Amino acid sequence: MLDVCLRCQIQADHLPGRTTCPRCGGKLSVLDAQTRRSVPMPAQSAPAQSPPAQSPPTQYPPGQPSARVPQRPRPAGRPQPQTTRAPLRWVAHRPLNTLPPARPVRPAARIGTPRYTEVPRWGLRDVGVPPGDDNREAKSPGARLRWALQIIWPVLAVAAALQLLRYCILMFNRSHPIPYWLDLASLWLLLISGAVAVAAAVWGLFLFARWLLAARERSYETVETSDPRRRWLIIAGAVLPFVNVLTAPLLLLEAAAAVGPAQAARVRPAINRVAVAWGLVNGLALIALVYRIVAWSSGSIQVGADAMVATLVTFVASGIFVAWLVPRLDGLVATDLPSVAPARRFVVAA
Repeated sequence: MLDVCLRCQIQADHLPGRTTCPRCGGKLSVLDAQTRRSVPMPAQSAPAQSPPAQSPPTQYPPGQPSARVPQRPRPAGRPQPQTTRAPLRWVAHRPLNTLPPARPVRPAARIGTPRYTEVPRWGLRDVGVPPGDDNREAKSPGARLRWALQIIWPVLAVAAALQLLRYCILMFNRSHPIPYWLDLASLWLLLISGAVAVAAAVWGLFLFARWLLAARERSYETVETSDPRRRWLIIAGAVLPFVNVLTAPLLLLEAAAAVGPAQAARVRPAINRVAVAWGLVNGLALIALVYRIVAWSSGSIQVGADAMVATLVTFVASGIFVAWLVPRLDGLVATDLPSVAPARRFVVAA
């Protein structure tokens, strides 16, 4: 119970015998601490007061009980005892009219039956790197493809330089004669560089097909499933010229979507940029091929010169694309898992 002063709005724990407010002297009301409702104040006997020392004792008629027992007067030399009051501890409570309304208790939301999204596995995964991981990583398809691309773009740059040299020699020959050996040497250098560039491109497509197979395998390993595409379809979509411009990005996007929407959204911009750049390079290569076929069939010197310029532009664009692709190759895969699954150590569940 609480003692509440309705005048100055203070309250404290109920103390029997306290009827007035020690702050303002107003009348205290007794309230229930839980319901804040008024309760009847228990009847308390008034504290006994000593009569004055000089007042004579009250006489009562015989046969009638006395209402008050007279007290014996104290000696004059003895000091009057001081009455000690109980210590008061006031607790600040908000007035009743300022309390916020009670919030309605809402029923708890119904939660469905918990289910596992994947098969639970017990065991500890080894985080230590085995001693042979460095060699295994160096022999992975991704490492080999990056190493091959770093060789291919200088080959394309040399082929473009020889194309430019041959074009300059032919332009000089229009007004001045050139030695026969210079014409023959530039022609053979041009043919050899072109053949080496084509072989490097075929080698790069072969390594790209191996990398694409490994990348799709790693992506599907994260969801513990197998690749739904046949192996020969993936290889054909990676190595067929002018067709792989559409099929290779679609194969990468399909593997990323199998991992999850978040992973697919992360790698989709990188795949789209590489696909657009690859499409531009293949468009230039197609134009150069058409020019070369027309020049061989017509025998026109001007068409041959235009074909040489188109081939030069194709080599330059291809070299720039290959050098640009090397640091962005890992961003095309939707998972960072290693190519070899780590060993697991199984323990008994407690």
